[in-house]
Order: sequence, then structure tokens, then C-alpha cells
Amino acid sequence: MSDTQVPDGPRPDLVALIVDEFARAEISAERRSSTEVLVGLPQGEPFLNDYADAVRSAREYPDEQYPELAAQVVLALMRGLRERGVPLGTHYPPRTSDHARGALLAVLDRLGVRARFAFPDLLEAETAQGWIRTDVSRYLEGLDDASADAAFERAGPYAQDLADRIRRIAPQDASSADRLRTRVYPEGALDQEVWDTLVYRGFAEGLREAVVVDTAETVQPLSRSALEPMGLDEEEAFARAVAAAVAEDVEASGVELGGAAIIHIGGAHPYTAAQAHVLSRFLDGAPHGALVAFPVREVVLVHPLGKGHPIMAMERLQELTERFVADADKPIDARLFWWHPDSADRAESDVPDLRRVGVKVDHEEQSVALYTSDDEFGPLLNRLMDQG
Repeated sequence: MSDTQVPDGPRPDLVALIVDEFARAEISAERRSSTEVLVGLPQGEPFLNDYADAVRSAREYPDEQYPELAAQVVLALMRGLRERGVPLGTHYPPRTSDHARGALLAVLDRLGVRARFAFPDLLEAETAQGWIRTDVSRYLEGLDDASADAAFERAGPYAQDLADRIRRIAPQDASSADRLRTRVYPEGALDQEVWDTLVYRGFAEGLREAVVVDTAETVQPLSRSALEPMGLDEEEAFARAVAAAVAEDVEASGVELGGAAIIHIGGAHPYTAAQAHVLSRFLDGAPHGALVAFPVREVVLVHPLGKGHPIMAMERLQELTERFVADADKPIDARLFWWHPDSADRAESDVPDLRRVGVKVDHEEQSVALYTSDDEFGPLLNRLMDQG
């Protein structure tokens, strides 16, 4: 028992305070009895919590501590559910003994950055255009039982780098409309909750095309909330962004690898994949379409089908793509796609028809295993090999 003197008479209503704290944390909660509260979940059925034990324990404390006790009850529930991946409430509140997360938040606060944890490994930081998220699992490695001093030593440079990056983020407003581009990312480059805040669409299997804002210092994915200030809807944003991206300077050069014609399209910017929207400019016909790869953000590799043995061309293009990916710091994708010839008839701002393909050749066994995501590509290869 606590030595604190507890006054006689009516005590504060802890359950009412807990319901108020739920409201502050943006959690749906409804009192059902003197000690029971029905708590809503973002997905799934609500559940009934009985706070009778909390009410009994609170009797040991003075009245003025009741609001803090209520807050701790709600924070504990948010923490427990977010540790299991359930996004209850506004954020993930670290434990007081969690020096690693506490130090990072404290240093960011000193640097003038408002931040919080969305989930145990996912930090949210406030910028001029809203909250952004960043995975901090690397920072947290080895800090599970770290002392406060060790945590602050690690947090200092990490927080400074994050604060510097945030300061480079320009506001997205009406003036940004003239700086829109499209950029292709791997689907797994961002958490789905982050993708949902951005202007993006499917580009090909495993790839997404996002509208971004091009600035002198960085490339920023466009927030959905910025569309209205720009006076654009999503379709208009993509039309502007694609037109500007394909207008960026690129150089195309041809080379033969094992008898297969390969076109290398390269640009000194991260928007080269947008050339897939206007790939017919580089193909001189290509009634059968082309094999295309997006290994890194500055390069697109193309083989016009019909110009060389198709299986050999696939094998050579895969090898070249894999070398680009292996040497890149942030590659896009090592896979091949069939740019369907119907893509040439689509509007520039429309997504090209890209179908996942691949081949595995065993030269010792003299066998070929073909991968294709549709029914057209295999027969097309057979016809091209018969013609060759």
C-alpha cells in the first residue's frame, strides 16, 4: 500500500476519465456499466474491457493522479495492440524503460521535429506537408537493453540526419504543379499505409508508378492531400507528370549481345522508366512488341521482338538486367516484361501493357523453362522461332 494519504469521500470516476482519454486518442469507446467500456477497433468487432481492477488499484493514489492513471491505461492498450499490428489510436507509445525510442524522440524534439512512433519500428515525423513515415529498425538494432547514455549516443547522429532530410522537404502546393514527374518504385519500397497517402497506380507486376514533385534537392512522392491545392484530380496529375517525365532528356543506344539487339535508354535523372509510356519512339515498328526491363531508375533496357532469337534475347537481357541490379544501391527490379504491341495505341498518360515474362535456360540439359503471365506470349515466341 502507498503511504500517500487518500482523502475520504467521493473519489474521481476513473472509468469516465478513461473514456475521455479514449476520445483524445481518437478511439471509439462507449461506457456500458460502472466499470465496463466497449472499445472499437479499426478493423473487426469492438470488444468489452472491464476496468474493475484498475478502479480498485487507483484507490491507493490521490485524486490528482487519476487523470494520469487513466491516460496510462489507454496508452497501454494502444501499445499492446500496435505491437500486434493493430492500428488502434493515434500512435505507438514507447514504455518509459524503452531508452532507444525515448532517446530518438527526445533528440528530434530538441531539433524542432515533432515525431512519434506509428508502430514499434515505424517513426512518423511532421513536415510542412503532413506526416511522413520512416522505418527505424536499423537504428534500433542492438538497443533492446541499452542504457540511456548508449541510446542517446546512437540517437544523436540518426536524428540529425532525419531532421536535415525533413528540412529539405518543400511544401506541396499550387506551385508544385509545374514540377510533377512520374517515378517507378518496387511495390515493397513503402509500407502500404504510406502508399495509401500518395498518388500512385499499378505499373506492372510488383511495380508502382507514383507522381512525384521534382525539386533541386530531392524527389518527393506527391501526397493525395496536395491534389486539391493544385486544382488537379488524380488523372490530371498523372497526365501532367507523365508528359513532363517523358520530356526529360534521355539517350538511346543500340548494341548486339549474342546476336540479339538491345536498346539502352539512359537518363541522368530518376524518371527514365516513364519512357515505357512512349516506347514505340525507340522501336521503329516492332509489331510483336518488346522485352523491357527497369533495373535502375536511370536505365530502361529493351529488346524489340523479332530482331534476333527470342529465347537468346531473353537470356541476354536477363543477364544484363541482373548485373545492373547487383551494382545498384537502390535497384528497381531484375525481372523482364513484355511490352505488348497494343501499348503503342494507348494514350501517353495511360499505363502501358506490361506483362511479366522470364526464361531459364539449362545449357547442359539443353532445356528451356519459359515463364509468362498470359496466354499470348508463348505462342508468339514459337512463331518467332519458326520464322527464324
